[in-house]
Amino acid sequence: MPGLQLITFDLDNTLWPVDEVIRRAEETTSGWLQREHPEVAEQLSADRIRQLRDQLVTEHPDYLHNLTALRRDAMAAGFEAAGYARQEARTRATDAFHVFHEARNQVVFFPGALDILEVLADSYELGALTNGNADLERIGIDHLFSFHHSAETVGRRKPAPDMFQAALESTGIAAERALHVGDHPEEDVHAAREHGWHAVWANLLDHDWPGHIPEHPHRIHNLHELSDLIALLEG
Repeated sequence: MPGLQLITFDLDNTLWPVDEVIRRAEETTSGWLQREHPEVAEQLSADRIRQLRDQLVTEHPDYLHNLTALRRDAMAAGFEAAGYARQEARTRATDAFHVFHEARNQVVFFPGALDILEVLADSYELGALTNGNADLERIGIDHLFSFHHSAETVGRRKPAPDMFQAALESTGIAAERALHVGDHPEEDVHAAREHGWHAVWANLLDHDWPGHIPEHPHRIHNLHELSDLIALLEG
């Protein structure tokens, strides 16, 4: 294979496990609502927000490309259901989302994540490609990445080609010299290969490979393995 120049990473469930992060962020938001807006807290429980989000996605599937707008607008719907006027509901929902987002970026990295990023940043251009809304500056790792593209910034979520193409345009590097590392078999690994990239499946949560996608040989079960695998690919 041609020498690698660009390595991109998915974020959630690739550099840190995300389910517990979201659970704690929802708990933090619920506590804030109970203190600041007790009259609406019941309308905006975590379960109720999920119901409102599902309803919004059913009515407007494009919400899947902007998870910030989806959660914020679901919260606004809850405030409206509690009797707030539309504009006031949106203002309060924005406040609530800021509380959620601050907590959502308090992540606990997988073992080896920071070490591997620091090592690779010395030899490769690094980028982040995510369907989520993590904030690398808030998390404290933005200095390790040349760019960060998300479904929100490019307008389409993976597995669509838009984010991968944006990465190539950001760097001027050809797809055959780019490697994507991600946890999702379809949105990360299969998509990257379909768009001409190399790919590594970061199976840090020990999931099964889906039967409808051709098997992929390059996989790791912890991030410490990534340096050796990249050396093998280069060699």
